[in-house]
Amino acid sequence: DEDTDCICVPDKERLTMETLLLERKGPVAWVWLNQRRRLNAIDETMLAELGQVFEELDQDEAVRAIVLAARGLVFSAGFDVAWMASQDAETVIQGLPTVEAAFDTIEGCAKPVIAAVNGAAMGGGLLLTLVADLCLAAEGAKFGAPEVKIGIFPNLRLIPRLERIAGLRAAKRIVLLGDPVDAAEAWSLGLVDRVVPAAELCTEAQTLAGQLAGLPSMPVQVAKAAFATSRDPGYVEWEREQFAACWAQPERKAAMEAFLQARRKR
Repeated sequence: DEDTDCICVPDKERLTMETLLLERKGPVAWVWLNQRRRLNAIDETMLAELGQVFEELDQDEAVRAIVLAARGLVFSAGFDVAWMASQDAETVIQGLPTVEAAFDTIEGCAKPVIAAVNGAAMGGGLLLTLVADLCLAAEGAKFGAPEVKIGIFPNLRLIPRLERIAGLRAAKRIVLLGDPVDAAEAWSLGLVDRVVPAAELCTEAQTLAGQLAGLPSMPVQVAKAAFATSRDPGYVEWEREQFAACWAQPERKAAMEAFLQARRKR
């Protein structure tokens, strides 16, 4: 059944694109990779649609958390090898900024992004999980960067992103051998926040996204931005400004009052 792995939402809350399916469930948006018959391989069209959707969700005040998931048995087999093989070196180099921009748009989205991974996340599929903020994996999920096996190596800053999360030795093993790691090892390396039964993946992702969506939105978004900004020379001044901005928000006052009321009832 084409819809067995989709959350149930009214048709008016669903938008079908050429390679993606966008669904909304309250303040949570689900972005589904929707090329199951092609193992959700990444091509030019998918990159363009991912960039467009995440830009729009970034600006949508009704959206407070995003889940990136995939329909079918594979999260993403990575970049379409047939598409890559048809390109010459000059064309590839010229196109890299556009490809990079799609992943940077996801990583730079102000809203927290959760990757919900079923099956294999290879190459560009692995990169999609690395640019998300949190990652849940089904028990049968696998993560890998097999590029060396087809005569190239992982670019698009996959290597530094992987090293930052998994550590130098693990990143080298994954990249140099090109062999995948299973969900349990991915969890031990920090690539995955939690491993769940496949049948519970969507429910767990919606619960986690709902938890994020229920928090005061500005501090969540600023906290996410702080991780990307922390090494900048002007971080301390930026941090002070953002802290003051959060303090001035009505939701800060309401959250503190709710906390104090709950403590009085104990």
